[in-house]
Amino acid sequence: MAISGDAQMPSADAASSFMLRYGQFEAAHKQQLESSGLPKHLWQVLYKKLSSEILDIGDYAVLSSVGDSENHAAYMTEHKLCLSQDKLDALSNVFLIDHAWTTTLDQALSQIDSAPGLLERMETLTGIFEPHEKMPIMPNTESLDAANEVNVPVVVAQTGVSEERARELLTKTGGDIIEAIIAASKDPGEDQGKKNSFEDQIIKQLGGGSSGGSGGDGSADKPKEWRTRKYTCSQYALDSGSDKLDGIDISIPVGSGISPRDVKCVFLRRHLEVSVGGNKVLEGDLHADIETDEATWTVENGVVVVSLVKKTGDYWPVALVGETHINPFVHSKHVMRVYGELWKYFQGYDFLAQNADQSVVKRTNWYIQDEVGLSIGHSDSPNVRCMPFLYLDARGQMMPFSIMWPIKSLSKGDALTRDFCPVWLADVEQRKGYLQSIFAGPKQFALDAFERMREEWVQTAKNAARASLASLPVPKTQIQRVFVEGATDETAKSIQEAGLKLVDKAEEADIVFDEDVGQTHADKQSNLHPLNSMFASTENTLMAFQKVVGMQSWLRPGYHLRTQINEFIGAAMMNSNSWWLLTNDQAIPNVKQQKIITNNWTTAVRHADVGYTTAINCTPSAVSPDQLCLAEKMVLLTPDNGLYVWDKDTWIYAYPIEQRDGKPEPYQVMADERQVQETAFVESFSAHFGADAFAGFARATEHVVAEVIRLMLGIGSSNGKDFGLFSFRFAFSKNDAA
Repeated sequence: MAISGDAQMPSADAASSFMLRYGQFEAAHKQQLESSGLPKHLWQVLYKKLSSEILDIGDYAVLSSVGDSENHAAYMTEHKLCLSQDKLDALSNVFLIDHAWTTTLDQALSQIDSAPGLLERMETLTGIFEPHEKMPIMPNTESLDAANEVNVPVVVAQTGVSEERARELLTKTGGDIIEAIIAASKDPGEDQGKKNSFEDQIIKQLGGGSSGGSGGDGSADKPKEWRTRKYTCSQYALDSGSDKLDGIDISIPVGSGISPRDVKCVFLRRHLEVSVGGNKVLEGDLHADIETDEATWTVENGVVVVSLVKKTGDYWPVALVGETHINPFVHSKHVMRVYGELWKYFQGYDFLAQNADQSVVKRTNWYIQDEVGLSIGHSDSPNVRCMPFLYLDARGQMMPFSIMWPIKSLSKGDALTRDFCPVWLADVEQRKGYLQSIFAGPKQFALDAFERMREEWVQTAKNAARASLASLPVPKTQIQRVFVEGATDETAKSIQEAGLKLVDKAEEADIVFDEDVGQTHADKQSNLHPLNSMFASTENTLMAFQKVVGMQSWLRPGYHLRTQINEFIGAAMMNSNSWWLLTNDQAIPNVKQQKIITNNWTTAVRHADVGYTTAINCTPSAVSPDQLCLAEKMVLLTPDNGLYVWDKDTWIYAYPIEQRDGKPEPYQVMADERQVQETAFVESFSAHFGADAFAGFARATEHVVAEVIRLMLGIGSSNGKDFGLFSFRFAFSKNDAA
């Protein structure tokens, strides 16, 4: 056996059993083992540690503070991991690094806001903490007055009171702008209905419900609902006809997969304790007495809902003594800020998942290592290697780890370092840009790189030949009959709308669409024009257009995330409001590739780790901010370089864009497209931009198609036999047609 260590020599039966289990492990993980680069003689060592969850890096290394004289830019935290033993030989051992958090792009924000303790741990990591809801009263009167002066215009704009009155209210409330606005809304002389309506709005902003009701204790003026870091509360009347608030619910997010048998609640007269899976998730003294015999709880969609009945129907300003309420709007902004900062810590790996419709999609898991893993520094000449590893245990459960092994011999006190750049990134200048997504530093070099590329694009555009539909040759090859292997109803309809006939046999067709046409229908004209393969991917199309087209008003700028990292960062910095569509051209047969939309350039660069190769500037539709609308034109390029417009009409597609606080969600997986009826879209488009706007857009797209085809022919010529089928998609924006 290849296992080293201090354990006693196993018996023959135990050794045989181990080798059997190891053989199963190797068979299930061989592709991962080989692609990771872990030397084969360490595979059995890795299996032993994985199967027994042995995290023994602490026996070999310790955390130390990064010294003042050291390069802090090479470390993600204020700590470094140093060897504590006398020596560690190269390729002599392998270690497991645990993950603090593993998530996906579409679940991360929900998890960070609801998983117990996760936000606090990520705040500690990033150094970003949530501000208090109420501004503290500063002992320095001049400082408080200065802060109040900044908020005076806000109170005036929201309430209509005079500046003097706004200043007075801010002083009375210790600078609390929300309390000042609510107080202003209660000024004498204002219509009572308007006052109540306005107060309702303010309370809702604070996370409360309506202020309606007539409680004699003044509870009508106070929020009935609120949020804390750990739970949400809602108090209400058990009898719909009563003014008493004798019921209160406490909702505690605990994560999916929790069943009622995992939950235990202890109800005392003035104390509450909730445990999940043996771990306490909530414990504290209640604001007042409850009826313990009437207390209940349920589990609903990963949330434990505790329902309490108060001894009296008095209003509770808090559920648990000492709790702190949060402003949902401010909290949402804070969570987004923390999440944005986390992208420099995220690392990713791909996996295949099956959807409900049995289709297969390639997804990405993003993970953050624990404090030990994050203390490994960066070096262009590293002494360890670190890779993600997804372990399938004997129970069939997937367990994510990172594995680390020394690639150079280390001596006592040596800091462990790895190369944070991916293995495919060798260019020195582009490595500098990539590392900016992890270790912050001066970025002037990126702005300079973008400016140089922009100047090249402008010059290329000046030299590019112009074209129109009229300038292209009239196709001599006539098309009437088309054969499509495996044609769908939608394909048949589009062919008919183009004035063509779909035939059942390739022998009867003028043109054949079949991947195997070269073997089965070699005598037929097909869709195998040389330009088809040249422009088969977004990556190839992007690079080709940069060289031949340059900067055009109709062309969305895009960047290659493996060779133009610096230029992309510079472009994103020049316009901080830019949105980017990330595409993955690593095609796998019958596997759907996800597209990503983000406005965070760090997120875009980190997606290059998992195969995303292009970042294309995109904008939510000018017609509707909650969707990205595209117009598609299908064209055929004939063997004699003539052009057929495949369909008379323009096909309109829409991608839903998730919203947060009235703006697009800055990190989202692009939803599946849906076709939009052209008539309905034209009506909406015309309502925004005028009756003739869409017709003008359609004419502009035809000229662009002709111009692009002419430019494409400058890159590759026809073989004189085969057709080319091309799809052109145009985005609608507020300032231009394409």
